[in-house]
Amino acid sequence: MKHADIIHLPVLIRDYLLKYSDSDHAVSTPELKAYLSDFGFDADRRSIYKAISTLKEHGCPVNYVNRKSVQGYWIEHTFTAEEAFFLSDAIQSSASLSQKSADEFSAKVKGTLSEYEQKSLPEISPAASRSDNDQILNVIAVLLRAIHNRNPVEFRYYDLSVTRKKQYRRSNKIYHLVPYALVSNANRYYCVFYSKEHESFANYRIDKMDMIHVLEEQEDPVFFSLKDHIRSSFNMYHGEPDTVTVSFDLSLANVVFDEFGRDIIISKVDETRFTASIRTSVTPTLISWLLQFYDRMEVKKPESLKERLYTIGENLIQTYQKTGG
Repeated sequence: MKHADIIHLPVLIRDYLLKYSDSDHAVSTPELKAYLSDFGFDADRRSIYKAISTLKEHGCPVNYVNRKSVQGYWIEHTFTAEEAFFLSDAIQSSASLSQKSADEFSAKVKGTLSEYEQKSLPEISPAASRSDNDQILNVIAVLLRAIHNRNPVEFRYYDLSVTRKKQYRRSNKIYHLVPYALVSNANRYYCVFYSKEHESFANYRIDKMDMIHVLEEQEDPVFFSLKDHIRSSFNMYHGEPDTVTVSFDLSLANVVFDEFGRDIIISKVDETRFTASIRTSVTPTLISWLLQFYDRMEVKKPESLKERLYTIGENLIQTYQKTGG
């Protein structure tokens, strides 16, 4: 066998196994031999075995199975079928991606599976709303490089008018900011930027950024805690954080953990209730969330929150006070 054949044979076998094999579908040696003959290779069993050994030596996960139902070679793919489904679902659920970008991205993930596994994946419903920005993955690539190198970026930021045309904010002014992190929230992607002018961090939706480019200068880092920033800026509780202490009915334990995470401080537990200290911002959203459990919770601290709830209760009583007659 020629030297070129020795190089090409493992590549052809790998490509065939990636397309037609998985843990439930093996490829036999005669089947490989027939496939290789289409490319002009008169490969015998020994040369096929040697080519597969070469693949294994270079880290290619080729396996051999010998069962009644399955016999032959199969290759481990980058993703399992269940992992590919999970990724494809996340891609299609992202409102930041245009339908074109989501479909192309999903196709790449599915392309890592065998043909049999691809057919086994169920249909995935797309996001209810979509961005019209086909360049979001390119924007993310720019931001990732800038974050790694601590480079500032320049871009324009826009909203859509009622006619779906771009309306650039601040009279089309160019934003000059330093990116620190990428964050996903409510199926949207944001970049956390630091403004030297305002000496503060702010979030910008990635799918609303346009004409972005990286500047070659390098900025000195400032202290940034992504965990603290997310707590104060996302999950509906944006603002200055405070410690809120609430007594909850025991039936709400799972609800509270789902909403605020498992690292909240539980200071007291009895037969019917538990008391939790939550580090969060006191916002209308927090108040609305608490009010839905009005008969199964009691705010202990801070006093300002207790007063706001009292005022809301008084106003509701006045508005819906039953009158005689």
